[in-house]
Amino acid sequence: MKKCIALFIGVCFALSSFAQALSKDDRMQWWRDARFGMFIHWGIYAVPAGEYKGDKNHAEWIMNTANIPIPEYEKYTASFNPTSFNADSWVAMAKDAGMKYIVITSKHHDGFCLWDSKVSDYDVMDKTPFKRDIMKELSDACKKYGVVFCMYHSIMDWHHPLENKNDINRYNQEYLRPCLEELVTKYDPGVLWFDGEWVDEWTKPKGDSLYQWLLTLKPNLIVNNRVSKGRNGMQGMNINDAAGDFGTPEQEILTEKSTEDWESCMTMNDHWGFNKNDNNFKSSNQLIWNLVDIASKGGNYLLNIGPTAAGLFPDSSVLRLKEIGEWMRINGAAVYGAKTWDSFGEGANIRYATSKENKLFVYLNGWPKTTVTLKKIKPAPGTKILLNGFDTPLEWHQTEEGLVIYFPSAPSSNPGRASVYVLNLEGSAQSLATAPQIGNADEAKLKSKVVSGVSERVAISSTENNATIRFTTDGSEPNLGSAVYASPILVTRSGLIKAVSYVPGKMPSETSELTIVKGKYSLTLAPNYATQYSAMGPVSIVDGIKGDAKNFHKNWLGFEQKNIEAIIDLGTEKSINKVSGSFLKRHSEWIFLPKSFSVYTSLDGKKYQLLSTQKIAAPKTSEAAGVVKITIGKKTRTRFVKVVANNTAICPSWHAGNGGKAWLFCDEITVE
Repeated sequence: MKKCIALFIGVCFALSSFAQALSKDDRMQWWRDARFGMFIHWGIYAVPAGEYKGDKNHAEWIMNTANIPIPEYEKYTASFNPTSFNADSWVAMAKDAGMKYIVITSKHHDGFCLWDSKVSDYDVMDKTPFKRDIMKELSDACKKYGVVFCMYHSIMDWHHPLENKNDINRYNQEYLRPCLEELVTKYDPGVLWFDGEWVDEWTKPKGDSLYQWLLTLKPNLIVNNRVSKGRNGMQGMNINDAAGDFGTPEQEILTEKSTEDWESCMTMNDHWGFNKNDNNFKSSNQLIWNLVDIASKGGNYLLNIGPTAAGLFPDSSVLRLKEIGEWMRINGAAVYGAKTWDSFGEGANIRYATSKENKLFVYLNGWPKTTVTLKKIKPAPGTKILLNGFDTPLEWHQTEEGLVIYFPSAPSSNPGRASVYVLNLEGSAQSLATAPQIGNADEAKLKSKVVSGVSERVAISSTENNATIRFTTDGSEPNLGSAVYASPILVTRSGLIKAVSYVPGKMPSETSELTIVKGKYSLTLAPNYATQYSAMGPVSIVDGIKGDAKNFHKNWLGFEQKNIEAIIDLGTEKSINKVSGSFLKRHSEWIFLPKSFSVYTSLDGKKYQLLSTQKIAAPKTSEAAGVVKITIGKKTRTRFVKVVANNTAICPSWHAGNGGKAWLFCDEITVE
């Protein structure tokens, strides 16, 4: 027995030494070159297909969001018989779409296992009539087609009795690690993609230890940063000395390029798992632009599919995979192995990257009318500018405004069907003037300003003393023929101000923008909101554009464990009848209504008196997503109105994120 123990220790030591000898760059190289992968969320939650007792907005979280008891949820296993599942077909579709790896849910938060486990009998072999090892079939198919097989695995487990604060150590040693050892040794995944690490009982030391242990099982394994307490909320990038090999932004793309490894996971529609009523699919063009936007910033794109209970990809997903594949066959060389350049792009519709040979790629979202002007590129003398899918080089010349490239009036064909085009050329980075600042620092950062009253003036400034600032107020692009800024601009209505700085010896600056919203009243908002859910800043509260329950990352301001405090200046003392605030309720995303909504009034803006407070009952179970308008109706006279919405702060005990930070999302605040 002692000899066996000694041999085991020796093997572990050897593997550990091998893991240390293998650098992170060695492990990550194939992944960095891949740039594009498929995410698959599949399990017994596909059986109810997102619907429970008339509520149609569920998916892979349905056990939690619909508050289904374990014994009732387990019954879905009897109906999980995906006889149409064909691993070869799935992998072939991924490969044809240009995807280099597949990440599939081996076990989601509901605890059901999609492999033939000897550790658990709550799996596809023991509990369903299907009785086929899905992980093995997909692993074999990936090897056949040259696609890297990877696995998602949830640390959190709603089904296993030991996954709780008191028994987490036993859960870790007796269940989680044995399951992971099965997955690594039997199916040889290239990546282990963890999730559900936010539960309080899963600590950083546990995650860090698990990461190191996994590398002894497979030294070239890649592990995401959700193995430990390593990510900064949904923004997903690493914090401190986080374990794991790459950041995991969820449903969002970084706003700047990064030298860290990262991967943005995103859905095609509004759900990860299959929801039969969700037809809100993004266009193929949008998905392709996401891909190049991410690649230009140094990241990978993990695009999700939610198969049906029959084992089929939804038709809308299949169509988009086909159209993406057509585009990738022409433009894939500009994606695989793409590296960040000096700058990731210009404006919203131009992106830059480089190849391993340091040739430049320029990605264009849409066909230019006649020309496109690139400020940041100095073309190499005599370079040919080639457009992927077209044989004839494009004409170009350098001007004091930038590199001007001439396009035909319309494309003779539309390679790949999408309106994302790729240019190839050789060149270097230009020196640009510093972009001007429109408005004050906060307004410039948020690119928005609320104008109340009849009119206000907006200043534009530059940090360069010899800069000439040219601007427009109609949203058009400033150029050498535009007005020269001399004094603050009088603003009387909503609109878009753009400005560019010109400095001798440099190319014109990037364009600065400030959206002007002509509001009924002025608004001051305490800057407590999260940068990743800042919409257009305070303007979002009064812009009249109402947020909806599905697109929570667009028009909403998100507050993580922070309260909302807004002050509205009516201009003069007036009579008011009611004050309202619109809030998002979306428990699956940890977004709750405020626990209270209070209104204070003041005549001088210094001393405030409480007008009224409305308390909101804490939910006892998960509720359907929706937008809730909270109103306090009480007549009074005032000039200043202060609204305070108190965040519930902590996810309740019944919620999957028990003890985690709760979010508060607000859109419109109105005074009548």
